[in-house]
Amino acid sequence: MVSNAASAASGAVLGQYQAATGGGAASEASSASTSQVSSPVKRKKPARDPAEIERSNLVNICKLVVKELLEQSVRYGRMLDSDHLPLQHFFIVIEHVLGHGLRTKKGLLGPRKELWDLLQCVETYCPEAQDITASVRDLPTVRTHIGRARAWLRIALMQKKLADYLQALIEHREDALYDYYEPHALMMSDEIVIIMGILVGLNVIDCNLCVKEEDLDSQQGVIDFSLYLRSSSRNNDIEEENQQQQQQQQIYHPLP
Repeated sequence: MVSNAASAASGAVLGQYQAATGGGAASEASSASTSQVSSPVKRKKPARDPAEIERSNLVNICKLVVKELLEQSVRYGRMLDSDHLPLQHFFIVIEHVLGHGLRTKKGLLGPRKELWDLLQCVETYCPEAQDITASVRDLPTVRTHIGRARAWLRIALMQKKLADYLQALIEHREDALYDYYEPHALMMSDEIVIIMGILVGLNVIDCNLCVKEEDLDSQQGVIDFSLYLRSSSRNNDIEEENQQQQQQQQIYHPLP
């Protein structure tokens, strides 16, 4: 059973993304309904699995956020701090990626499962992660499990080890992830390979995050998707302009 709090939070993020992009199940249902009215001969497409839609949306959100994060890092050529908006958005997204399909507890009487518990398992496969875990445990300003998980993710990113540590969990999926995730979870699916490829690209950025000064126990903010949609539109305009220039060059300088 997926945690009610995690499902509500993840649903809110995915709902924002669907509203901003016009995607998701609602868009598909509307498209199918319109298709039936205009072309009665066509059969209605079978509805996609809601979990599949959630995974697809999370992957697309992660692509948009990381793309903007990398572009701004290269554009400004400076170390990123906690006030950097795309970086804040990234941590919101990665938290939802790791929280998707997370079990609430093992069995009816088992202990509650927390993301922090899973991240502590990394040191089993990567002994060097013990330093991060020990540092997070000693943080005096963090009191909740989710706050410790957020601190761990930030330190791992600063050390450029986030992709390696999460990859270690995936490589030991049967041992590390089975007890923590439902079968439909993103971490248990083939799409997680795409996420890992995206995270590897973050090793080129430099971050300076003071986790002691951040309020990591409180609810995180929301993502303004208009930032990434504008960025995507701007990139498309640049590509079209480059194509037009290439066509003009071919006109004035025809190939032999």
